[in-house]
Amino acid sequence: MERQGPNHQRRDGEAGSVLIAASNARDLQALLRTAHAIARAQGGQIRVLTVTRTGDRPSWLVVPEIYKDIPIETVTRAGKNTSTVILAETRRYDPDMLILGANSPLKQGRYLLGRTLDPVIQAAACDIIVQRGETAPDLRRVLIPAAGGPNAPRALIMARILAPQAKITTLYVADRKLGQAEVLVGRARLDLMIGGLEPQDRAAIEARIVQATSPVDGILEETPGHDLLILGAGHEGIIDRFLFGDIPQAILDQSTIPVMVFRRRLTSLTSFWRRLWGRIFGLLPTLTLQEQADVQKVVRRGSLPSSDFFVMLTLAAVLAALGLLMNEPMVIIGAMIVAPLMNAIIGVGLSIVLGDPRFFWRATATTLRGIVLAVSMGFIVGRIVPGAETTEQIVALSSPSILHLAVALTAGTAAAYATSRKNVSAALAGVAVATSLTPPLVNIGIGLAFGSPSIAGRAALIFLANLVAIVATSGLVFLWMGFRPQPGDRDRATTQRRGFSTLGILLVLITLPLAIFTRQSIQNVQFERNIDAAIRAEVQEIPGGEVVSWDYARTGTDTLSLDLTMRVAYTISYDEARDLQERIATRIKLPVALSLSMVPAKRLEAFVPPTPTLTPTTRPTGVPTEPPSPTPTATAAPTSTATPTATSTMTPTPTSTPLPTNTPTPTPWILTVVNVGSAGLRVRYAPDGQTMGRIAEGSAVVVLQGPVQSGDVIWYQVNAIATHLQGWVSGEFLAPGP
Repeated sequence: MERQGPNHQRRDGEAGSVLIAASNARDLQALLRTAHAIARAQGGQIRVLTVTRTGDRPSWLVVPEIYKDIPIETVTRAGKNTSTVILAETRRYDPDMLILGANSPLKQGRYLLGRTLDPVIQAAACDIIVQRGETAPDLRRVLIPAAGGPNAPRALIMARILAPQAKITTLYVADRKLGQAEVLVGRARLDLMIGGLEPQDRAAIEARIVQATSPVDGILEETPGHDLLILGAGHEGIIDRFLFGDIPQAILDQSTIPVMVFRRRLTSLTSFWRRLWGRIFGLLPTLTLQEQADVQKVVRRGSLPSSDFFVMLTLAAVLAALGLLMNEPMVIIGAMIVAPLMNAIIGVGLSIVLGDPRFFWRATATTLRGIVLAVSMGFIVGRIVPGAETTEQIVALSSPSILHLAVALTAGTAAAYATSRKNVSAALAGVAVATSLTPPLVNIGIGLAFGSPSIAGRAALIFLANLVAIVATSGLVFLWMGFRPQPGDRDRATTQRRGFSTLGILLVLITLPLAIFTRQSIQNVQFERNIDAAIRAEVQEIPGGEVVSWDYARTGTDTLSLDLTMRVAYTISYDEARDLQERIATRIKLPVALSLSMVPAKRLEAFVPPTPTLTPTTRPTGVPTEPPSPTPTATAAPTSTATPTATSTMTPTPTSTPLPTNTPTPTPWILTVVNVGSAGLRVRYAPDGQTMGRIAEGSAVVVLQGPVQSGDVIWYQVNAIATHLQGWVSGEFLAPGP
């Protein structure tokens, strides 16, 4: 017979070439009987594969004479990873049917059917039969449960091939809770499955519908009196590792009669994705049953509401509250490490994976008590600390964004992994710092103490994002590492699925407001960048202008109230400030109300040597005064030394041409502070500005800039020689030095 490749057109369920993967003599005898029946019915051939570490042929690999009426080939391959060798052989031999034995005890853990079977079932592109037990030579009655999936009709055809004379019972298990409506659904599905057969095949088939609390219970109750149970693989899901699902696993484990699970051929694309998933799935280490038990013990203990839990959480909450009010990040980090709340939250995730309601409510109750305690401590500390006010750390923990959710998702994954692996459990403290669980809770209490719903509400959103994300991701990691309900425990499996569904809904609900806050934050950052760029661009147009700081607030009229502090080389006039306000408003396209603070400054480049200044042959005998006014002022005679006049204050003689009030002095003058007494001469940041210090009577100063007139006072920028204090002083208290 010509060999049938994967593209050969044939009836569903037919197989020409059959590959058997046998690991011992028991598997060989059981699988050969099934393979022989299939190959003989289709006129095909059989290849028997066994895998050893050295590649040596085992002594038990002997084909009985009764099966040699069809071509049978035996092959021994060397390899440490049996599943990899089997998959390589399926690609090399390209069989129509692969038959695997599942006679080893099935254990609850990471793998559903075992370390060898799971990867093969995930990736093999051909039809697959997983067989448990040895079928009798003469099959009289075959039971085929069906739920409407695509594999059940093929399992029916396979039953006709294996036992042409046997009576076949198709079974639909209706959920007893759904009542008669589910029975009618089952009747329709069985009629649809049987209706596609030939009339002579339909005559030997009985359709049966039973009601039970679970499919596993209903199937197992019907197995007595049957010689073989054939299951079509159900709809695969991510929780079931893209395999058969938990129902076939439970049936394989609990059935008292031989069981075959049939899975149809995969498409190339499906096979690719399953191989990819298998590689990803294999990245995490495997936990033994003992390791799983140890992890459960640790997590359950950490989820207990013990006195140690409440004492440590109280201390952590007080530390966090003090750190927030003191604006000390290191104190807050210490509170994160001390807080034991992470263990209880991880316990919620593990309880969902195990489908254990009692464990879930205990871990949830502990978490809720911890939440109330932390919020209460934050409120108390916020009320009793004198002068408590909002700090940068409080604001930071009241600014939710989508990044908080991303951090929590990652940290939850790390927390579950660190909990499961003893050699990396020390990293759990770092995970506690990253997730920041206690500080947001304390921040809620502080916000309530301050009477700020905004702080409390936004801190609550941050904590809820952390809580849900940690529970969800820790649960997925525990599931990935092998934790799950016992096979066939429908109640716990239902609890598990409901838990993950609820977590998915909560993640979506929390993501929406976080996305809104993130969008607002991005818009605010962009708005502030635009303001900063506009301010700096316009300040650069002012000679000697330099931005020191700025802040803004929006009023109810959409006017931007802008408070700008800048360094200047001279005092900016009102008209110049008004013009600056209009230019900034034009750039940001918003009305601006500018409040301008000026800090006088002189730029000195220390790396450039000073240029010597020649003393003029004719120099003023005193400091020039303001320009002449309509009212004459008595002045001193133009002698080399200023002489006091009839006025109480000595006024130096002006030059022949009055000096403009805003014209800088071309050559620095050395003058003396006079007539200030013990109080000293006030030195100001700007003319008529705030006082920065004082210069003592008789001190020598260097005039750097001036005169500048402000009201009735002439101002000069000076630098005290003795103290190097530099600022603006009134000219009436300066006189030429001796």
